[in-house]
Amino acid sequence: SCRGPRIDRGWLRCTLYLIIAGLLITIPTLGTAQEKRIEIGVLALGPRPVPAWHCGPADYRLASAERPSETMPFYVLGLRDELEKLKYVEDRPENAGKPGRRFALDLRMGTIKEVRVYAREFVRRHVDMIVGVATLAVRVAQEEARDSSIPILMTGVSDPVGEGFVRSLARPGGFITGVSHQLVQGSGKRVELFQEMVPGLRRLIAMRQPGYGPSEKSMEEIRAVAGQLKIEVLDWSVTSREELQAALAKARWEAGDGIMILPDSLIISNVDLVLETSLEQRVPAFGLQDYMADWGALGAYGPSAYQSGGRERDQSARIAFTQ
Repeated sequence: SCRGPRIDRGWLRCTLYLIIAGLLITIPTLGTAQEKRIEIGVLALGPRPVPAWHCGPADYRLASAERPSETMPFYVLGLRDELEKLKYVEDRPENAGKPGRRFALDLRMGTIKEVRVYAREFVRRHVDMIVGVATLAVRVAQEEARDSSIPILMTGVSDPVGEGFVRSLARPGGFITGVSHQLVQGSGKRVELFQEMVPGLRRLIAMRQPGYGPSEKSMEEIRAVAGQLKIEVLDWSVTSREELQAALAKARWEAGDGIMILPDSLIISNVDLVLETSLEQRVPAFGLQDYMADWGALGAYGPSAYQSGGRERDQSARIAFTQ
């Protein structure tokens, strides 16, 4: 099989809930069917091509030249499904006549420049809330909505305090709330698990954008553990999808190499390139969220993106009930 074992442990231990005190209001019930539709603007990098591979004894190859693209990030899928469990109803034609308060997900994915344009549009429309997927999208939402009162829900953020999204975990303040998955804290453990799965691991390749806080901290843990295990670490800097693609194409892969996927928005939004190279070159990759193992990584250790998104439902429901 192209897919390695799937490792997804302890996500509950590394999920924090940051709830704005002023929004602690009872979750709505079926009686809200005639209320105003909730407008939710969603910002994310992407869409990512989804790797689809044929497996065989001789080679690995793409199943088709035209790969499917991700239509909705797992965080957003989890949020949508959990809202529907609370009897909210997404405003789609197939839900016509179904009882429950309506909500509309306006998902916008693109480059960082495009995401900024989308954020400005959401602010002009004054949507009821903005959901930012990962640190870069949340930062754009924060900057563009600074002079508005639009609440921002963050998801896929490792260090909300360090990034300046909240004052503290105990007292976040402001208009930003949500879930922190703390992917940085599992970085050293991933190195240990990777070597357990690949005992001959001698060289670890990591790719990241320079100066990005979560991946900087992740590299500190990786280097510390790799040093103890006598594993060499190669730290590659890239600033775009094109640079990442070029770096992967010109690399000289050796026996004992492995690729570590970091908590880095740029790398995660282009993880298809990493996983395709991993399979094509027979160089194992280790991920940090469960779906990465489904997409071709040898294994993954960290929270479920889908379940983390589902944990946003209570915050979004509280915000919605104040509209």
